[in-house]
Amino acid sequence: MKELPKINQLKNLRAIIQYGSIRAASHSLHQTQPAMTRSIQELERILGVSLLVRGGHGAVLTDMGRVFEPRMNIVLNELERAIDELQQVEHSSKGSVTFGCSFFPACGIVPEVIKKFQEQYTSLRITVIEGQLSALLDSLRHGQLDFFIGVSTPDISLHEFYEEHLGIAEFSAIARKDHPLIHSTSLRELRGAKWYLPTASTGYYTDMEKQIFPYGREDTSSVIFGNSTTVAEQLILNEDYLFIAPKAMLKIPHLQQVVSIIPIREKLPDGNYSLIYPQQQTLTPMAKLLSDDIRRAYLALMSHQTL
Repeated sequence: MKELPKINQLKNLRAIIQYGSIRAASHSLHQTQPAMTRSIQELERILGVSLLVRGGHGAVLTDMGRVFEPRMNIVLNELERAIDELQQVEHSSKGSVTFGCSFFPACGIVPEVIKKFQEQYTSLRITVIEGQLSALLDSLRHGQLDFFIGVSTPDISLHEFYEEHLGIAEFSAIARKDHPLIHSTSLRELRGAKWYLPTASTGYYTDMEKQIFPYGREDTSSVIFGNSTTVAEQLILNEDYLFIAPKAMLKIPHLQQVVSIIPIREKLPDGNYSLIYPQQQTLTPMAKLLSDDIRRAYLALMSHQTL
């Protein structure tokens, strides 16, 4: 059987890729530079290929290194998940859960669910990555995320994943209650406005951008892209930016008194919300419990979405 790389060699290579140089990586892992260099040289010997090009400005992957990196990350992520799962089984409240979610769950559902979950499982480490599916798909595929909850669209292939359909959400244009355009009745009246839209390379919000600006943006329009609920709220409430979001967003208590739906006559595309996770890996016990709680909170909020 061919000699296999050692785990510490793979972790060293991952650190070099992350930090951009052997010096920075060795510092982060509390190793000497010569020790890390020897580790990478031994890894290259085992694999029979050169993985890194070293220079005065750091270290970058070779073509062979770029081929090796994705599968190396899968191996490390799965091993770390396996160890974490053992901890969760042995000590039910320990371990970690990392998941992704789009704007609406991040703003209206996840904070309260996490608060209650953390009160019950005080030793669990929870990491939330906010973003659209198109931006988080690779992290989900490589096991860096346990699951994702948010909008899915047919143009994003999910054949590698389990997709649990949660429901259809009606979307609307939203603004602060006293916005100058709050009584507008068509998208045409809003095309010169300022907009905040989630960042997405494909999917629902790229289609939505085309519907808002079918002939391109007007000279007076301004569009900021991002995936931060805090930035979105500040721009909408304080800087007169408009936003596209589910109607059910107006059920969130702290938003009910400050934002309203703009009564445009055009029907915006509905959003298909799903819970998504890779087929190649089962959810850890804590990830399963947390995803169940988020699912229940989502369904409860959406059960009466007509406003």
